[in-house]
Amino acid sequence: MQKYTVKQLADKFGCEVKGDPETVIHTAAPIQEAGEGAVTFLSNRKYFKFLKDTKADAVILDQEAETSAKALLICSSPYYAFCRIVEFMFGHRKHREPSISEKAFISDSAEIGHGCTIYENVFIDENASVGEGCVLYPGAFVGRDTKLGDGCILYPNAVVFEDCRIGSRVILQSNCSIGQDGFGFAENDGFHHKIPHIKSVVLGDDVEIGANAAVERGSMRDTLIGDCAKIGDCVVIGHGARIGRGCMLVPQVGIAGTAELGQYCLLGGQSAVVGHIKVGNQVMVGGKSAVMNDIPDGKRVIGQPAMDENEAKRMFVSFPKVPEMRKQIRQLEKRIKALEAGREE
Repeated sequence: MQKYTVKQLADKFGCEVKGDPETVIHTAAPIQEAGEGAVTFLSNRKYFKFLKDTKADAVILDQEAETSAKALLICSSPYYAFCRIVEFMFGHRKHREPSISEKAFISDSAEIGHGCTIYENVFIDENASVGEGCVLYPGAFVGRDTKLGDGCILYPNAVVFEDCRIGSRVILQSNCSIGQDGFGFAENDGFHHKIPHIKSVVLGDDVEIGANAAVERGSMRDTLIGDCAKIGDCVVIGHGARIGRGCMLVPQVGIAGTAELGQYCLLGGQSAVVGHIKVGNQVMVGGKSAVMNDIPDGKRVIGQPAMDENEAKRMFVSFPKVPEMRKQIRQLEKRIKALEAGREE
């Protein structure tokens, strides 16, 4: 078990220490569950109620505050600092040492970079290229003419179909599918004819695709996902869609074919974007929202259909009052009719 003093962590990650700098840290936990030897963080105001009585020995936050913790680490971005400290203390999942299993199938025409770890039952097809330091877990499939950059990780049963381009340091979680046929059909005489999807999928560097997610190949243009984009579990990205740099798509988002997202958009869980529209840069879409039209840069939208956040909230507040308002309107209508009838007499 690695142990570090608060001072060691503060010096490495540029934090200011308040309290005992020699406090020893060996684990990390949520603020309401942390105990002796734990470091935690505070960035969401609704958790401030736990600060005074937390059992954590150290708390990372952006300002000095009253707490039972032995030490505070003050910095401008507590969540990011916590992320870096946990990464420093524990690292990420450990893989096998570089090796290639005899039980993997690797085509004679495939190219495998230096320092790769290829587990049993991996399938690498003709003319595929795997960059240096990649890790391919059992059941991973790399299709014909596909290229993986350096440092990629394909977890069990991740699939990359033929002729795809995958950047460096890409992570494909278990059972995700990259480059399968899109959901495209042409109806004629009551029959849905399958449209050939002749284009590809291109993933930028540092992209992560969640478990059971699907990124469809394009029919007339490539499907593109920009650098640093993070795609959650069970997300579907339709054929020919374009996802900009740094976008975050929370699990169960659906992006229809040919839709375009700008840079650094954030889409909440179960939200959907229809095809043939453009969403600007740094747009935030609330969970379960349905984006039906173009959205300009910097907008925050929620609802079905998605609309400006403030306008939607005003509407939501009004909804419970609608039955009473209808009742009042009917009463007014009756009074108006009675008054009109009196004038006619």
